[in-house]
Amino acid sequence: MKEARAKQSDFRLSKGQRTIEILRPWVLLAFYIAFAFYGIWWLAVPAALATCLAAFVQLHDSIHNALGLSKKGHGRLLTLSALLLLKSGHALKVTHLRHHGQCLSDDDPEGEPAKWTLKQVFLNGPYHIFALRFASLRIAPKTRNRQLAETAATALLLVIFIAFYLVWGSVIGLVYWAVAFVLSALMPLWASYIPHKMASRNPARLAGAQAARFWTPILASFAFHHLHHTYPKVPTALLPKAAQELPEPEDHDHFH
Repeated sequence: MKEARAKQSDFRLSKGQRTIEILRPWVLLAFYIAFAFYGIWWLAVPAALATCLAAFVQLHDSIHNALGLSKKGHGRLLTLSALLLLKSGHALKVTHLRHHGQCLSDDDPEGEPAKWTLKQVFLNGPYHIFALRFASLRIAPKTRNRQLAETAATALLLVIFIAFYLVWGSVIGLVYWAVAFVLSALMPLWASYIPHKMASRNPARLAGAQAARFWTPILASFAFHHLHHTYPKVPTALLPKAAQELPEPEDHDHFH
């Protein structure tokens, strides 16, 4: 298994793949703005959802320095992609790396929803967003200033969205914020509860793995979640390929 983990460094994005991975959420955001500007909401709302999901994938790959950029480049992209989710990228990095290091332990705030009942997941989801913010400040006080600056930036964006509505009557920013908020409130379900409750050979996960081969960014992080825990340096876009070429990890304690 050590040899396999060493081989994960062989899975690198080509220049073209890297360009696609970096541009995807921003192109989707441009589509959202265009659709919303012309009032085509039946396309704008799905575009906003796709933007947020693509931003989540980019954020996740930036956390693990998996996009082939410099450390500073990954740091900048981490901040920018998290802003698309109205979150602090460096705060999420703290709790996500803790999740990888102490998966489902008593001090794994990101993985906590995996221990909840399904009812608790839905009821506690919105509060979990704020709980993670405070947890990241506690776990990594050295990055407190950067976390707070990014949090302030997300608050400023919300103020701008409200100002656009009050001054010009535009709901473009508020609708986007609503989509990002709902997705974040459901994050305990789709990013923690389901991946850790569902065995790697569950039919739904296997179906997701097959579908991910056609469009990896959204489904790959779910379908290959167990693989990602073993090979965190593999970019999300290359997880389907890694699943074919790297040894399949056994279901560990954090998958129930």
